[in-house]
Amino acid sequence: MKKLFFYLLALPLMALAFTSCDDDDKDLPNVTLSIQYSGATEEDGTLFVEQGQTLKIDALEAVPAEGTKKATLGQTIYYWDGLPVYSTIVVPFATEINTTGMELGEHSLGVRSTVYQVDKEVGFALATFKVMVVAPEENPDEPGSGTITPEVRISDGE
Repeated sequence: MKKLFFYLLALPLMALAFTSCDDDDKDLPNVTLSIQYSGATEEDGTLFVEQGQTLKIDALEAVPAEGTKKATLGQTIYYWDGLPVYSTIVVPFATEINTTGMELGEHSLGVRSTVYQVDKEVGFALATFKVMVVAPEENPDEPGSGTITPEVRISDGE
């Protein structure tokens, strides 16, 4: 009887030993990020903002790849020059970055957002793009609005 009891206890452990935990089998979300902005001009994927003005991210959206199902975003963190500056879980994931007192020149704006897509595992979208802070007289165009689609990397958070 003791042997039977022992085997019954060992059976779940043996089942665990034969299951695989292969990280290559992860089915991560397949999305891009669409970022609607205002207060800047865009040229070749770089946003230009006059020093002293506010760059507004009006909305952030997960756009599913063709042939995939709906996706949505969760917690979103914005990074300015690698440092976290704002975190939100509220749709449309908007934020404002005031450039008063910032150094002129190239900066980076990063976004890290949790991605939930139907029939996929939870993933994390990472995107970074350039923002040039320029003197007002150096920017011939009036600040406007538009949509930018930066290159996105999806990871599993590990």
